Amino acid sequence: MRSNTIYLSLLLPLLLWHCGSLRAQSPIRALYATQRSGAIAIDGRLAEDIWGAAPRATSFIQTAPRPGEPSTQRTTVSLLYDDEAVYIGAMMYERNPDSIVKQLSPRDEFEDNNTDAFIVTFDTYFDRQNATQFAVTAAGVQADGIVKFDAVDRSWNAAWFSRVAHTDSGWSVEMKIPYSALRFPKKQVQQWGVNFQRIIRRYRERSYWNPVSPMIQNVIGQSGRVDSIHDIKAPLRLALLPYLSAYGVDNAGAFGKSVNGGLDIKYGLSESFTLDMTLVPDFGQTRFDDKVLNLSAIEVRYDERRYFFTEGVDLFNKNDLFYSRRVGGTPINGWQLRTGLPAHEIVTNEPASSRLYNAFKVSGRTQGKTGVGVFNAVSAPTYATVVDTATGAERKAEVSPLTNYNVIVVDQAMRNNSYISFMNTNVTRAGETYDADVSALLFKFADKANRYGVTGSMDVSQRYYPATATDVGYRALLNVGKQSGNYTWTLMSKAISDHFNPNDLGYLDRNNIVSLLYYNVYNTYVPFGKINTTYNKIGMEYYRAFEPNEFSRAAVHGNHVITFTSFHTIGSYWDAQPGVAYDYLEPRTIGRYYQLPANGMWGGFISSDYRRRFALDLESSKRWYGPSDRKVFSWSVSPRYRFSDKLSAIYSFSAEQRANDVGFVAHLHDSIFLGTRRLQTAINSLTTSYIFTRTMSLKLDARHYWSQAEYAKYEFLAENGLLYNAPNNISQNINFNSFNLFMNFVWQFKPGSEMSLVYQNSVYSSGSTLAADYLSGMRYVTQAPQSNSLSVKVIYYLDYQTMEKMVRKREVRG
Repeated sequence: MRSNTIYLSLLLPLLLWHCGSLRAQSPIRALYATQRSGAIAIDGRLAEDIWGAAPRATSFIQTAPRPGEPSTQRTTVSLLYDDEAVYIGAMMYERNPDSIVKQLSPRDEFEDNNTDAFIVTFDTYFDRQNATQFAVTAAGVQADGIVKFDAVDRSWNAAWFSRVAHTDSGWSVEMKIPYSALRFPKKQVQQWGVNFQRIIRRYRERSYWNPVSPMIQNVIGQSGRVDSIHDIKAPLRLALLPYLSAYGVDNAGAFGKSVNGGLDIKYGLSESFTLDMTLVPDFGQTRFDDKVLNLSAIEVRYDERRYFFTEGVDLFNKNDLFYSRRVGGTPINGWQLRTGLPAHEIVTNEPASSRLYNAFKVSGRTQGKTGVGVFNAVSAPTYATVVDTATGAERKAEVSPLTNYNVIVVDQAMRNNSYISFMNTNVTRAGETYDADVSALLFKFADKANRYGVTGSMDVSQRYYPATATDVGYRALLNVGKQSGNYTWTLMSKAISDHFNPNDLGYLDRNNIVSLLYYNVYNTYVPFGKINTTYNKIGMEYYRAFEPNEFSRAAVHGNHVITFTSFHTIGSYWDAQPGVAYDYLEPRTIGRYYQLPANGMWGGFISSDYRRRFALDLESSKRWYGPSDRKVFSWSVSPRYRFSDKLSAIYSFSAEQRANDVGFVAHLHDSIFLGTRRLQTAINSLTTSYIFTRTMSLKLDARHYWSQAEYAKYEFLAENGLLYNAPNNISQNINFNSFNLFMNFVWQFKPGSEMSLVYQNSVYSSGSTLAADYLSGMRYVTQAPQSNSLSVKVIYYLDYQTMEKMVRKREVRG
């Protein structure tokens, strides 16, 4: 019976699939690139004669706020090239030059700031899916990133050059992008996709040279083209990034210091493929995690903050199969060691993470539009210190063996925004600890007009144990829907077996689930009356457990957002679970469930216009549960203020109260106990930025998190999913505090090179003594042990072409 249900959930979308009428796409614009003659000074002024003679991209069309209409201001762009780089010269005409907004920001962080900007996007393999983006704000701040369909990954950084200039006619920008920052096929005549974008912030206007419709997915697929670049060759792409770092750490009174050095290497294996390698990795300046109190059965997912694992990993980010925090993460055998010790031994020192020996990644795309990626990392054995309390003797116990992490991806881009990909992740450990392997096939197919599409994946996970049988699990996903136009819909089906587990190198919040979901979305993009845009979504969800094959829950939900022509935004969201749900996750035992009463939620928010010096965000929601006094109430307030184009601050406070919440407590004597509790959580945060220049910034982040669980009673979970009083001596009250302070000064003293000074303060406290309220709970922060660190790190970018020129100059002088 279970298999029939799974097959039905996977086949039903195909029964509803229809292609619709095919529409020919509008002709794309083409720009002629001019071969550079004569020197160009990258000063933003466009003073060289060749800029005036080169063909120009003009007639920009709005994507927002009035799609399809001409841009309110004139823009012209020219593109030059030589044997070394491509050059972009853009003139952003402005009838009122005093109205140009140019708030400074750290590199790559211009989108939410009050600034005009110019952006160029190159699809060098012309696959209409992958691109490289370079942006310059009116204040001269650079941003770059890797683009996949509509998503931009700003963690990728390249060394390139730009300057802006302001005149009585507007502002202009010159950009020099070396071929070392691009990857392109080995061909006599290049055919690249290209698009130019202008942001006029005071109008909240985005316009493109080749028109981009907000009703069509995939911005890259709506690019124009440049096909006149010829006889260029990819240079030897070799960059060395040596670093030197120094640290001082005060950990609860224990002071330590260190000086470290290492090297990152970027090497172009061919015109298409690049090797990135880190030797003697140093992650000492990595920001501390924003810890939370987690009482659920779902693992908290923390952001990756280590530079090597965030830069250029777009090819590996598929299906959450690569969660880089696993690499050099928490030792896998720590819990096993602590629970297996005899009574007279204790663990006195256990590392929180494993040290990496090295890591590398190779990625690129062939002329046949096949993307290939390989990632590999090796972590060292990790040991904890165990002390015999009777004799005082110490011994080392291995908590994580020598481990190799490997990822392989092959991604084939096809016509009509379609693709098919294969991915494999593997974790191999020395000794008796198990190994793990996951393989996945992923695909997307769309019609020629990009109106309808189907996406899906099939995964298998395997864990190889030395003394027991291999543990095998499966996952299948299939989505079908209409993806363009004002009205879109999606039908999603998913089946995840109870043994599917990719979490040795990936992230999965839960398995043992079968679901069928349907969403309707209706958007408006053209302003009418006082309304600029609207977003409306209504969906239905149906869930079953995979094992046993039983009903879990059903729900409906909605989300509605209106942005006015004043660019103030209001929204509301709601959901309803009209019947009793059977929660197969909370008992944390396969086959057992807890009966969750019918419930519903409503919430709303207000967000004022961020163009103003002062802006405010407000949000609140409440959830009710059936015939009981269980409820959840949350609210938040976040004002932001821009003191000047250099100084800005954002403050945020959020709070949540859960009355008569029910959650897992313990397994005792072959029984499952759940507790009724009062949960209170409050978060205070402040982010302040002071930008000295376009290459020098100071940023401060402070966050205090407090959460407290006060249990009123503990009950036995019966086989029918209901709770019954039972005598026990459990005590699970908890008062948790976390405080982080992160201050970061960054100076990019030349393209690709930077000096950073980081100060961090961190406090964690957790105990059973409850506080009367939030203010009372804050005192535990001042009483808890603190960790302070101050570090300085210098990274210097050495490019092969630059080094070669220096050598030639010396030879000429000699």
